[in-house]
Amino acid sequence: MYYLQEDDYLTRQQRALAETVRRGRSKRSFQLAEHLAAEGGVRRSDVLAVTAFFLAWRAIRRGDTVSANRYARQLRGLDRGSIDLARQLVRLEAGRELGWLPREQHDELFSYAWRENRPDLLAKVSLIERRDVPAEVCWEDLERSLLLLPV
Repeated sequence: MYYLQEDDYLTRQQRALAETVRRGRSKRSFQLAEHLAAEGGVRRSDVLAVTAFFLAWRAIRRGDTVSANRYARQLRGLDRGSIDLARQLVRLEAGRELGWLPREQHDELFSYAWRENRPDLLAKVSLIERRDVPAEVCWEDLERSLLLLPV
């Protein structure tokens, strides 16, 4: 019973983090991210990278390049594996939102999930349609400016 309560607590904290990121509440988002890492729910570098990346993605969508650059600087100090995880999760969310991804991005996301032994991601990727279309300019700009990984 104790473990079930702990899992519920961590799930609530993860949902609270997702909501604060969605609302763009930067300071509170990073506080919750640090809290999740301290509680043992996730790796610190992973949760900070995903938080910074999603806040940057949100800032870019709003046209707020100053905030996007601030979050990109935070990403630069984190583990490259965590940055890659954030990159793939943003792709997953974009694909879920649109219902599809360009074939190249879909295949890369699928390969990442397979390589990292992430059946949870594999299941979600399988629900996203692959299309033979080029990546949108906004997406290419996001990857170039924030990911710090070869595209």
